[in-house]
Amino acid sequence: MITQPISTNDNGEPGFWVFGYGSLIWKVDFPYERRVVSYVRSMHRRFWQGSHDHRGTPSQPGRVVTLIGSNEFEAKWRHLDDTIFDAIPKDEKCFGVAYKLRESQVAQVVAHLDHREKNGYSSLTVKVFAADDAFLTTAHVYIGTTDNEAFLGPVGCHELAQQIVVSKGPSGRNIDYFLNLCMAVRIISANHSDSHLSVLEAAVLKVAEGGKACILRIRTQTPFQSWSS
Repeated sequence: MITQPISTNDNGEPGFWVFGYGSLIWKVDFPYERRVVSYVRSMHRRFWQGSHDHRGTPSQPGRVVTLIGSNEFEAKWRHLDDTIFDAIPKDEKCFGVAYKLRESQVAQVVAHLDHREKNGYSSLTVKVFAADDAFLTTAHVYIGTTDNEAFLGPVGCHELAQQIVVSKGPSGRNIDYFLNLCMAVRIISANHSDSHLSVLEAAVLKVAEGGKACILRIRTQTPFQSWSS
């Protein structure tokens, strides 16, 4: 939950900003003043957060993304993650989209996002950088910390893929969330390497095709090709 607004005063662009790295990239159901393709440093996007209210149910939770800080990842999680195929730099770039909200709509949008991200997410502030590496602003970001009640953590890549393929909830199928995110990240990051998504996508498609599931025809909800910055 976002408890208080911030305005940047460290040479970044002022205003109230929200950074999205998951469904907020492609499912934008709130008004904003402008949006910028951008990234955060030293944080790793992982499908380790459970979804009991959107892409799964309490008895069969889906999998959605959260961010894990580099220091915690190296200390606690790297040895359990089998979706890494090369070394991860400490200043890893996690691409997403930063949204600047209109001042008159901040309270309305924050209330909406707090409800949308209520299943274990809390708000932190992070420094956000534009695609050209220039500092953009400081923004709020919703993160499912590793001690929240919906955090599921790492499992084997095949097991994780199976869970994504079979899960669904009030907001739809987990695989739709997953494939939309993979497509969006490829487009906005100009194919910047995201080994977790790449390895997991291959596993998800293999599981889906093996089960002959008619699940690969998806529609993106944001016309990514129409903007790049």
